[in-house]
Amino acid sequence: MNRSRLYLGLLIFGLTITLSFSQTIKMGTLAPLSSPWHDAMVVMGEDWSEISGGKIKMKLYAGGILGDESDMVRKMRIGQLHAAALTIEGLMYIIPEIDVLRMPMMIQTDAELNYIRDKMSDYFTGLLEERGFKLLTWSDAGWAHLFTNAPVIYPEDLKKTNQIIFLWAGGSGKRGWLDAGYNAVEVSAPDIFMSLQTGLITTLTTTPIIALSYQWFPAVPYTIDMKAGPLPGAIIMTKKKWDKISEDIQVSLLEKTLERGDELSEKVVQLETEALQVMQENGLTILHAPDDARAAWQDLVEAYMYPEIFEQEVPEELYLQVKEMLDEFRSKSKE
Repeated sequence: MNRSRLYLGLLIFGLTITLSFSQTIKMGTLAPLSSPWHDAMVVMGEDWSEISGGKIKMKLYAGGILGDESDMVRKMRIGQLHAAALTIEGLMYIIPEIDVLRMPMMIQTDAELNYIRDKMSDYFTGLLEERGFKLLTWSDAGWAHLFTNAPVIYPEDLKKTNQIIFLWAGGSGKRGWLDAGYNAVEVSAPDIFMSLQTGLITTLTTTPIIALSYQWFPAVPYTIDMKAGPLPGAIIMTKKKWDKISEDIQVSLLEKTLERGDELSEKVVQLETEALQVMQENGLTILHAPDDARAAWQDLVEAYMYPEIFEQEVPEELYLQVKEMLDEFRSKSKE
């Protein structure tokens, strides 16, 4: 009898140990199936399983089936989701200060973005951890361009062609556009395609890869050869879930995930050029923005967009700090 109880106790203990080390990580993303980001996360899931000897498995919810990025952040906070691949739009629900990386018309090259982000990485990582999240890797989505359903080169062309500007639901920017005299509508990510089809929105700022992946571009077949700004992102996990992973596995998992993130960011640079070519072959027109048009857009964003960003997301002191870093980097690059 005692021996039976001993065996039973050992069996229960063994099951408990197995369960304590087995982890299913529920990961959310807006990335559509077969997109570069989705494929990268599938590979990451395989990496995690291999590194942990099958003890960690990723369950991926792709294509926005969990809702917008704000929904994913909310689900992570209440424990329904453990991790997410977020664009800067989603990250801003946790650390709004990160929007300094996407200040309109400021950072203009991959080298500039990488330099500033490397300099600020500890700052952003610290903010995430203070607010309950672990940064696994940075992950870029490319460079945002203005896509419209009629030719637009100068800001005033938006009014001349009666453009209705897309804004992320719950994000900033609406007051700035309205104050500048433009029409803007907030739409959640899962509703963008239908909103373009119905004419609820006729203009959106997004990256070429995203415009192609989601097949948005046929409804907005004009863009200009001017970068509005980068669209950085990150893969994050709740600290609560991360802390349940054994430390020896954490180290290897983080190293491999960072490696995959770097590979993806490098791939995105090439894919962006290819995406523009594919869209041009299928009806996209790329318009040239002369210097005076670029200056007009710069004046617009600084006069109407920056004040709202300073008020809601990015302390002006942080912006000035990053701008100083950027100026220093540009000066050294010219030497």
